[in-house]
Amino acid sequence: MDFNDFRNRVRRRGLLRALAEGPAEPPTPQRPPAQPPLPAPPPPAEQDTVEFELDPQVRERVAACTLSCTAVVTALADLPAVEHGAEAIEVALLRLRVRRPEGDAECCVRQHVPPEIRGVIEPGSGVIVFAHRSDRSVAIVDWAATGDWIGSTFTFPTALEQYEWPPREGWPALDAIEIYDVDGLRERLTERRAAWHMASAGLVSLKPLRTRADRREQWRIALMMRDGTTVEITDRVPVLALARLSGADDTRVGAPIDVLISAEGEIAVDWEATLRQPELRPRR
Repeated sequence: MDFNDFRNRVRRRGLLRALAEGPAEPPTPQRPPAQPPLPAPPPPAEQDTVEFELDPQVRERVAACTLSCTAVVTALADLPAVEHGAEAIEVALLRLRVRRPEGDAECCVRQHVPPEIRGVIEPGSGVIVFAHRSDRSVAIVDWAATGDWIGSTFTFPTALEQYEWPPREGWPALDAIEIYDVDGLRERLTERRAAWHMASAGLVSLKPLRTRADRREQWRIALMMRDGTTVEITDRVPVLALARLSGADDTRVGAPIDVLISAEGEIAVDWEATLRQPELRPRR
C-alpha cells in the first residue's frame, strides 16, 4: 500500500470512505493532438526588399564623433522622412554652432529630432553634441545628454541611415525654420506664392488619415477663414509644424495658419510662413 496516497485520501474523504474506495487509478496520459505543419512564410513584400545603401563614410564619421561639446541651433529645416525598407525615420536639418575646445565651428547635420522636443526646438536652442575628432564640419546631436541636461527623457532611433551632412548651399538660412520637399513640390509652392494670394485662417481641427504621401503623414485639416466659412483640406504636415499645432492631448484650436488661395478658390497651406507666426514659437 502506498501510505502517502492513503494519508492523502483520508484527509480528503475521511477514514471509512478512503478504506472503501481504495486507491485512485492514475490518469491515463493523453497524447497531444498532432500539430499541422507550419505554413511556409510568405515572400517578403516588395517594399520590404528595398535596400538603402548606406554611404560607408557615414559610419566612419559617426564613429569619429567622440568629442562632447555644447552647441547652439542656429537654423532648422523640416525634411521628408528617410525611408529604409518599410521603416520611415522622421528627420530634420539642424544647423549648429559647435563650441569646440579650439573655437566655435559651424556645421549642419540631418538627424532625427525626438518628438518630445519638436514643438519647442528653434534657432537659439542649446544642445549637447558629439563633434568629430578632427573634421570641424561634422557633429551629431547627443539627444541622451541633451535630455539629461534639461531634465527630460527623449526617445530617438540610433540608425545610421538618419545621418547626413549636406554641403553649405543646402543649409537652412540663419534664424529660420524652413520646409524642404521632394518631387518638385518646393518649386510648385514657389509658383503658387507668385500667382496665388496669401490669406490667414484659424485652425479648427487636425485628424490623422494614417496614410503617407511623398514621405510625410497626411492629415485632414479644418480651417476657419476670415469670412467665417470653414473649409477642409487634405495635406501632408511637416513634423515641426505638427508638433506646434497638435499636442498629446489637444489641438491648438485657433492657431494662425497662413494659406495660399488660387483665383479658382483652391487652398493650400504655406507651412514655412505658418512657422514664422509668433504664436507658434515657444514662450521663453
